[in-house]
Amino acid sequence: MKWWGWGVEGVSFQHEDKPAFAGFVRRAIDIDLSAPAESPMSFDDLPIPDLNIGEDLLAELTAAVGQEHLHTDAMDRIVHTYGKSIRDLLRLRAGDIPRIPDVVVYPGDESQVQLIVDLAVAADAVLIPFGGGSNISGSLQAPVDEARPVISVDLGRLNRVLDIDTQSGLARIQAGALGPSIEEQLGEQGWTLGHFPDSFTYSTLGGWVATRSSGMQSDKYGDIADITKGLRVVMPGKVLITRAVPSTSTGPSVREMILGSEGRLGVI
Repeated sequence: MKWWGWGVEGVSFQHEDKPAFAGFVRRAIDIDLSAPAESPMSFDDLPIPDLNIGEDLLAELTAAVGQEHLHTDAMDRIVHTYGKSIRDLLRLRAGDIPRIPDVVVYPGDESQVQLIVDLAVAADAVLIPFGGGSNISGSLQAPVDEARPVISVDLGRLNRVLDIDTQSGLARIQAGALGPSIEEQLGEQGWTLGHFPDSFTYSTLGGWVATRSSGMQSDKYGDIADITKGLRVVMPGKVLITRAVPSTSTGPSVREMILGSEGRLGVI
């Protein structure tokens, strides 16, 4: 996505084919859409904070994921700083970025995620899981006064439907898969996940689970809490696994604790 908004560069909302839209906006919020629009702040003008991470930790993270999957460049760090709420976008466009990730890592499998988590714990670093970046609750943002290194863990390489059990109707899907990719992979075998939030194009399965997502057609297939039957969550020194069972009479439900946890309990 754009660093300063939704969508990709070169694609924007146009209202010219909606003749009543400009008048509605003028009446509702007194904004004249015919006036020239202001351009967002240039990326080169952003006050990018310096890196706050030691060479030893950087070297260990590089060894964990490979040099090509570790990034400290300004663009990657900014893209992983905020979500896409109005508050987030206004702060970005105003250059209000007092604390951003120091490094972005892209693990390729669960074992690499485990290495990253364990390295972060050993170094007393902050670790923030990142899916599609469409979060609107502030969960991607490190505190302004955070003095420890901040590591953003982007799960974008974990984007596959691993298998489908056609008898039970269950699929194992990696957490970094985006909505359209999930539907394409499932559709090749005649299946659908049936989850279509407004952020569908730019959000991931792991993000849906972490935010307890709901969306269009949830009244037919259920929201993500109904659809999710089992989970694997990487925690310090271990992997939490909840089995995919049709129902259970035991409690409290660990699965329910993970749903909506916003990355606070581990990396889904």
